[in-house]
Amino acid sequence: MNDIDPIEQRLRRTFQAVAEQPVAPLGDPEPWRHDGAGPRRRRGRVMAAGLAVVVVVALIVLGVTYGPRSSRLTPTTQPLSGTPAGTLSAVFTPATPVSSAILEEAAATMAARLHAVGDTDARATVDGGSIDIASPKFAGVQMQLIGSMGSFSVRPVLCGAPAQTPTQPATSDMTGTTEPATSSPACEAQYETTASNLNVNTTTGQPATIGPDPVFAPTPSTPTQDDQPAAAVLLPADPVAGAQQYPRFVLGAAQLGNSDIGSAQARFDQAIDGWLIDVTLTPSGTTAWNAMALQNFHQYVAFDLDGQVLSAPLIEPNQTTFASFGGEMEISGTFTATTAKTIAAVLGNGPLPVPFTLLSQTTTP
Repeated sequence: MNDIDPIEQRLRRTFQAVAEQPVAPLGDPEPWRHDGAGPRRRRGRVMAAGLAVVVVVALIVLGVTYGPRSSRLTPTTQPLSGTPAGTLSAVFTPATPVSSAILEEAAATMAARLHAVGDTDARATVDGGSIDIASPKFAGVQMQLIGSMGSFSVRPVLCGAPAQTPTQPATSDMTGTTEPATSSPACEAQYETTASNLNVNTTTGQPATIGPDPVFAPTPSTPTQDDQPAAAVLLPADPVAGAQQYPRFVLGAAQLGNSDIGSAQARFDQAIDGWLIDVTLTPSGTTAWNAMALQNFHQYVAFDLDGQVLSAPLIEPNQTTFASFGGEMEISGTFTATTAKTIAAVLGNGPLPVPFTLLSQTTTP
């Protein structure tokens, strides 16, 4: 027995007492004329019965609203927010305020990237001036990459560069004019990664070793916002992609970009025992890629993603003559499965319209 049983018993007794009251037959408009007790006493009984009904109703309302709950009821454990446990939530904000149309476009691209990774339940919604992400399968996602610009280009490597060393302070001449300590130099001839300098051995596929050009040591890397397709740039190797030929790369103008990509897919390659990214090019991209690869045969080309070099492969080192790639491009590196899949999702769904910053990231307990 629980706490509500005594109330239920009292309600039953009250209902029984009301039920035992005599009820006038239907159709008799003046029942007191047939009652020996007289009209005044009969009216009292009717009023008492009505009062009993009011008391019963009041007791029911009070019992349901304020009375103790039965132990048979199980309290809910569903979070108030309705967000499943383990959901990764993130907020991205644009570098500068943008229109709602731009935010909607960016949210759609972020959602498409998440869906491409395999998180088909992920949502990206515009909230004021930011984008809110909810990803129930966050284990397969690198959220920083999902909100990255995703600006991709393929550039020829002109030479390697060492890591930046501390720069000398600017100097002043006698007139007080300040001059920069360094300016952007050109690759020195002995460090240029030309086919003649690399002198690839097609039997082993190995090129001659050419070190980084020390003249670039004091030169800072090109900022991401200045990584323009038509300009030569100095970019660092992407630390996520693992070991590269050089800490930094001096690159020529881009010859392929995002619009040349048809699709991208991550794949585990048994031969290298690692993950890589297969890129299928559009018809125009296929033409551009073959032309670029032919021009840079037995030389390095760099895959530039958001101002970092993913990898810089040597074009067909085991072949004596150039052969078409057939509209395919392969990006390899020391990628994890998560990184390879997320980069493929970024490449396959195009860049964001403007840069975004990851403002916050939380996981629902």
